[in-house]
Amino acid sequence: MKKGFEILDSNNTRESLMKYRENGAIRGKFLGFPFLDEHYTIALPGCTDITGFPASGKSEFWLELLLNTSLFYGWKHLMYVPDVGDKDEILAILIHKISGKTFDKRFINSNYISEQEIDRHLGWILHHFRILTKVDLKAKITPYEFWDMAAKMKYETDGGIQTATIDSWKDMKHGVGIDGESFGRDDKYLEDVLSYRNAMSEFHKMHFGTIIHPVKTEADKDGHRKPPTPYDLKGGSEWYNSGKCMITVHRQSGHPNAVDIMITKAKPKSVASVGTVGMFFDRTLSKFYWDNAGEKVFANSEKISPKALLISNKQSLLEKDDEDDPDLPF
Repeated sequence: MKKGFEILDSNNTRESLMKYRENGAIRGKFLGFPFLDEHYTIALPGCTDITGFPASGKSEFWLELLLNTSLFYGWKHLMYVPDVGDKDEILAILIHKISGKTFDKRFINSNYISEQEIDRHLGWILHHFRILTKVDLKAKITPYEFWDMAAKMKYETDGGIQTATIDSWKDMKHGVGIDGESFGRDDKYLEDVLSYRNAMSEFHKMHFGTIIHPVKTEADKDGHRKPPTPYDLKGGSEWYNSGKCMITVHRQSGHPNAVDIMITKAKPKSVASVGTVGMFFDRTLSKFYWDNAGEKVFANSEKISPKALLISNKQSLLEKDDEDDPDLPF
């Protein structure tokens, strides 16, 4: 038998299979949005690849999901996200999301954050988000090294590290394998590095998120672009073949605050399903929300079914008007 492999038999499978039966198929965490829960959850282990055109909201969306796992479940995260901005910009985005207050001085008379509010949230953010930044501009890190670092930190951090995020893929050192070997071809490199990522996630029971920019696509005669697919990524077929969950965040034409969250690959089926979920972005609060019959519904730890949201909204209207409203959505 080749070193590092084994053939399954009853001695090495029954106990784990019975535990799998008792616990049920892997299911990810509820992320605060009832409609999204039907299509996507974050599971341990797992991997999610997110793409979208520049300024589509892909980084904002992923950061909000991570923030919700910290608020709801106490999760901690390792992040290398130079594409989001420098250290102050990254912290400002996270604090804006949790406080609802902006660092933009154009809003100094309305929604501008105070020093006291920064102090109130900064320690909590740094406790839950371990943000890797460069102190040497020439420093480089490979994806292999980053995921190794995440796995090591999991066992050295009180409460562990549940997720590790790269934003974006272009900011990593590529083309060199874990032992320093050169692949020469992008497809061979991607096949190796993504297989390593999947194995590390599985072994250490962590979730690895990766933001990848699509290659440039042509617009139609009206200036509209089709949403990028996994095959629009550089080395697209390898991304799709090796990917677990894959998401496209696409801003709808003519609707600056409306986005489509498109789950284009879902694996395993118990944590996600292929489909599209429409959401909106509140720029003042820096948060995503659902439009529930005219009411903004932001992320909440209480898991309410989509139907219950509509029923709740209808009930409030009935109490207000004291009669049936023919324009209610059901």
